[in-house]
Amino acid sequence: MTGEGEGAVELSVVVTTRERAQGCRQLVRAVREQCAAAALAYEIVLVFDGCEPYGWVEDGDPDLRTVVLPEQVGIARARNTGIGESRGQLLAFLDDDCVPAGTWLAELRRLSRAHPAKSAFGGPVIGTDSVNLYAQLRDAVYYYETFGSWYVTAAAGADVMGAPYVNGGNSAYRREAITRAGGFDALLPAYSDVELGRRMRLQQHAVLSPGMAIHHDHPSAFRAYMLRCWRSGKARALLWAHRGYPQDRPSAVARAVVSNIVWNNAVHRRRRVIAPPTRVVAVLLCQEVVHGFGYAYALLGCLAGGGRRVRAGSVPATGLGVAPGAPQ
Repeated sequence: MTGEGEGAVELSVVVTTRERAQGCRQLVRAVREQCAAAALAYEIVLVFDGCEPYGWVEDGDPDLRTVVLPEQVGIARARNTGIGESRGQLLAFLDDDCVPAGTWLAELRRLSRAHPAKSAFGGPVIGTDSVNLYAQLRDAVYYYETFGSWYVTAAAGADVMGAPYVNGGNSAYRREAITRAGGFDALLPAYSDVELGRRMRLQQHAVLSPGMAIHHDHPSAFRAYMLRCWRSGKARALLWAHRGYPQDRPSAVARAVVSNIVWNNAVHRRRRVIAPPTRVVAVLLCQEVVHGFGYAYALLGCLAGGGRRVRAGSVPATGLGVAPGAPQ
């Protein structure tokens, strides 16, 4: 909920966290340092997703607001809770295991002022481990193919228009825009930032900057990486079953999986990764299979449950899947 005098808060940084005490503390310290240097009126909204508050959190911190959820509800619903508890006119979302680059805050403020017609802002998510295979795959496959080569390089460049969405772990929105959209879709186990980008038509209304970067720990083990692939497959099935996005229909997903297995993985993707080619192709094969099975599993569940579909791009009056109590 927003209170009186909310105009005094320029920026609210919403962080949802669960059992990452040290990483979250490092993030909070970095945000505080950048905001203090900029003499910015800000607040950090720390949402504990079904876990106890960390020992380093002190009652009465003037810049830190804490919300403790009694049970784990997932990142989308927890972020919606943070939206409701924040007061800033600009809402930023950061993952609890990242550290913003030294230029993060300055670039965010510059973007919001230089592009008054834009409603969302973001920047690259840079893996802290450039050697680990699974971290490389996250950068060199998903981010590279979604945002372009600039996203995975350290070279500075011009502001980037036309991104399909803003990465949820490094994003900022104007309060009016995200509340009007209804927040994140809590039905999704992943891709809630992707879906919000589609619903808000961020391809026309977002701007990214290489300087608004964060350093982030990507999955660094096979099991963690495959779990991410499984969740992404399930999320795409839900996007089709409940939202009807054409890019997530079964035929489109099947074509993409087959194309990646028989061509893209071996011809294009493996060349971007520093590792033995056979190992890269083998992991990418597992990625496509797990993603496909996750999709099929969730789709069958939707069909059995009789899930209803909403016209692609439409926003239901109640916000389909958005957490109860989230701003509408």
